[in-house]
Amino acid sequence: MYVNDVEEFALKTYIRKYLKIIKTLYFDKKAKDQEYAYMRIGAIDVLRGIFVVAALFIINQGMESAVSSNLAISTWHGMTFADLVLPYFVLIMGMSIPFFVKKNYADGDLIIDIVKRVFIRFAIIFIVGLLYSVIFMEGRASVRLTGPYQLLAIDYLLVALAYIGLLNIKIKNNALTYVFLIMAIIVSCIMTLIAFINGYSIDKSAFIGIDRSILGGFMSKSTADPEGLMAILAASPLGMIGLSIACIFNKKPIKNKRYKKYYRPAMIRTYGFSRSNLWIDIKSWLNPKSIGSILSNYYRINDELKKLVNLALLSLLMLILSHISQVFIPLNRNVFSLTFVLRMAEYAYFLSMLAYLLCDIMKLSFGTSLLKRVGLNAVPIILLDTAIHELIKFIHIKSIYTGTWLPFNNWFTTDFILPITGTDYASACYSVFITVIWVLLFNLLEKYKLKINI
Repeated sequence: MYVNDVEEFALKTYIRKYLKIIKTLYFDKKAKDQEYAYMRIGAIDVLRGIFVVAALFIINQGMESAVSSNLAISTWHGMTFADLVLPYFVLIMGMSIPFFVKKNYADGDLIIDIVKRVFIRFAIIFIVGLLYSVIFMEGRASVRLTGPYQLLAIDYLLVALAYIGLLNIKIKNNALTYVFLIMAIIVSCIMTLIAFINGYSIDKSAFIGIDRSILGGFMSKSTADPEGLMAILAASPLGMIGLSIACIFNKKPIKNKRYKKYYRPAMIRTYGFSRSNLWIDIKSWLNPKSIGSILSNYYRINDELKKLVNLALLSLLMLILSHISQVFIPLNRNVFSLTFVLRMAEYAYFLSMLAYLLCDIMKLSFGTSLLKRVGLNAVPIILLDTAIHELIKFIHIKSIYTGTWLPFNNWFTTDFILPITGTDYASACYSVFITVIWVLLFNLLEKYKLKINI
């Protein structure tokens, strides 16, 4: 009995010791976040909040048997609403990396210390992903080695190390915008070629064969594992595009660049129309000096407006490239095809431009503050919501309509929502109702100054 008491005391001491360490780390991180809060970009937090709400909406379905196909990941080619959520978390993760590095560097950390922090974050998210797959996801075995959190963890590691490496060789922030965009397109081209090298059909995809040979039984039940090992690598260009957006947000003022004046004769306006005057006017506009003068107008505008111009032009470029790409390559979320990556980039640049204009230039707080608070605690909010959604399924209540015992979400939807909305919208209406409740509850975290991010 005495030995057992000693062992119990030792265990309690051991637990207290590590709880104290965790508590110290939490308060140290909280203090650092508060000290460098001025570095935060409101647009990133709002976008993260929007997609946390989207994730909650997809998770909290009322009737699993009547979920809209638009709220499930596409079987192969094409794109649904559900296909947008995880890719945008990868994009937003990429956006946050430069500010994570900048904050820790400003706090006195060496590059090696920042790299260690990156590996710690990677390990935590990966382990969370393994636990999530064991508890909440169906796999062919007891553990699914790849999943949404593992995808985020591995892509975070790859993209963060690439960013730190390029910073270490003194590549300037403004140039990194285009370096990462070009890298993203090149990597996406390579991964798309591998995916479709045997053909575009699902049974010919090289990704599926490679995943099965490496992961074996430790993978998704779906034919095309949307978070498989090859899909994880193919998703990394989205993180790079997120980095390019962050580099625009972090854009440094361009010095020693001035507007170049250029005189154009305006022959038609002065002397009237003629072929010779038309030709002179065309040449006065279409020559290197004239084009240089037009482009130099960029340096006359406000620094914040330059960021919006950059984002708008890159969104337009991605729009053009994605439509050209779609002629030859299918839009495919499961393998993160080049067309899909370009389409996500098009949306990301445009949404980032709008969010930056509203949140960081106009300082709009109505509605955005709610989303920011949700975005600050993204991972714990999604985990807690998933856990409670799964737990309430164990509560069975007898339906007055079917006469059978149903899980709580099915019962509530069947008895209270379905008679009003019909089968097509019942599940989504329940999800909206529960999501609104969760968003309002999670905003209490701000009231008590709780921030539980990784």
